[in-house]
Amino acid sequence: MLAYLSDGLRFLFREGSWSLKPHEEKTIWAALAILPDDQTALAKKQLDEQFFVERQSDGRIPCFRYYAEGRLSRLTGKYAVGDHFISVKLKAGDRKVSGKLVLHDGLVFGLEFSKPSSFFRHVGVDVISASCDDSSIGYTAVIDRAEHGSD
Repeated sequence: MLAYLSDGLRFLFREGSWSLKPHEEKTIWAALAILPDDQTALAKKQLDEQFFVERQSDGRIPCFRYYAEGRLSRLTGKYAVGDHFISVKLKAGDRKVSGKLVLHDGLVFGLEFSKPSSFFRHVGVDVISASCDDSSIGYTAVIDRAEHGSD
């Protein structure tokens, strides 16, 4: 109950919502399409559960906070442990941008975009391609360094 109230305040202050924005949804489904079928099914079961999308860094980093996290069907195999990134190239209007789906310890954890969410407002978004990214470096690390400096 407390989580709902907290998320309600975040919603009022425009820090998140209970639904995905169109560019976020397209990125997720494009990324999940390249996973093996059994992993895609587990990820879809997670996304069928109720969650709150907390948006950080001007909407560049939407993170999913599941209300039933302890009961979620987690991804298995190599996706069960650690961080995994699936890169998705998008065309927004006449510009190419990129996004990443972040899998963390078997959960669809969040997304990362190279542009703020306001960039995607009022433009059509199409998926160009999706690929697994073996790199452990995401936009979150780059944004963190830009906002807070290096170690």
